[in-house]
Amino acid sequence: MIPQTPLVREALALMKDWEKEPQHVLHVTDWAVRLFAELQPEHQLGKRDLDFLAVGALLHDTGWSTATEERPHHKESARRIREHPWQTLSQKEREFVALVARYHRKSPPSSRHKRYVNLESYRREALRWLAGILRIADAMDRSHQQSLWMQKVELRPGVCLIHAKGTGHEEALFGLERKGELFQAVSGRQPLLKITPP
Repeated sequence: MIPQTPLVREALALMKDWEKEPQHVLHVTDWAVRLFAELQPEHQLGKRDLDFLAVGALLHDTGWSTATEERPHHKESARRIREHPWQTLSQKEREFVALVARYHRKSPPSSRHKRYVNLESYRREALRWLAGILRIADAMDRSHQQSLWMQKVELRPGVCLIHAKGTGHEEALFGLERKGELFQAVSGRQPLLKITPP
């Protein structure tokens, strides 16, 4: 269930104004929140980081409306988050949430990225976890059809087995292959999908 904190409510209002595919981002956000909860013993992050993940998920695609070839949508989403006059985020928190959204696709956080390097080291680790989770959540709705629903997560040595129900899992499997590396790097577990029979 998506948290109903003042920060998340502010992000929901922005999402409704900015987003062309609200059902997709709500589904991705639900996936991200559920994955965060299931993986809490692993990442040991708190409620504020859950809020940051939810906000990054809600706004991760809002850059499509201003994206160009030079400024792809993930970077535009980060810019919009960074430049918005938030009532519920400090400047430092705004930058962190912008990076969560920015890293939902393409290159992972890197020592070549100035904004990432400027974070405190313990926040860099938190960012890698949140962006890794968001990438998995986004992969689960790669089809934009909201056809897969998480059942549970099973942790095995070297593997994070995601049990889900629904259809369209071929797209999700392809998405996991493309977007699972960051999660594997930060967690030490390869994300795999298992479809539960109806």
